[in-house]
Amino acid sequence: MKIKEQFEKSANSYEVNSKVQFFGAKHIVNELKSPIGNIADLGCGSGRVYKELTNSSYIYNRFYAIDFAKNMLNLHPKGKNVELIEGDFNSSDTFKHLESLNLDTIVSASALQWAKNLDATLSACAKCAKEGVFLIFSSKTFKSLHECGEIDSPIYSKDDIIKSFKKSYNAKKIERFNYNLEFNTTLDMLRYIKKSGVSGGLNIGYKKIKYIIDNYPLNYLEFETILLVGDSITKD
Repeated sequence: MKIKEQFEKSANSYEVNSKVQFFGAKHIVNELKSPIGNIADLGCGSGRVYKELTNSSYIYNRFYAIDFAKNMLNLHPKGKNVELIEGDFNSSDTFKHLESLNLDTIVSASALQWAKNLDATLSACAKCAKEGVFLIFSSKTFKSLHECGEIDSPIYSKDDIIKSFKKSYNAKKIERFNYNLEFNTTLDMLRYIKKSGVSGGLNIGYKKIKYIIDNYPLNYLEFETILLVGDSITKD
């Protein structure tokens, strides 16, 4: 299953199964300085960043919510200062549109690990807005699960994420956050992965799933996220 199809399918259960994404949105908003001006959220999902922003005392002008999954955009809060944009951060057409919006800040919480070319995506972000604030899952997410099932992580390593970021931004902050999310059973854990959309469409097969259920040594999943805050090198 493709990543887009996975997120379309998991949209209805995403809000209640995205606990780690909730913390990611908090980290993003904590780094913003009010007033913000025009802000865009890439891979906005059901609107975690927007909800955090509006529940705070931040002043902003316009909020652009971008996601390639229509079902996710349907869940995002609506408002007179909110514009929902169906767009893929792997598409140059999306960024051509964003460049016309006079953005001050571009953010993304727990989404850009699925960028096909992270260098290109972050470079495009840097051309759209002076400030960038991103939180990205690294390849050590699900570390023990991958080791148990002999699975290669489909996402970028911490070092590759930081290297890509520094090509387009003068870094003001780079910080790593690790989380453990506990489950009653390994089967519950696998159901969470499926319903939250965090697998990105990774299909590991029935035999491997059964092996993991029988042999996974922990009662929790591991997550590693990298927070990146910086000013664009290319945007005036």
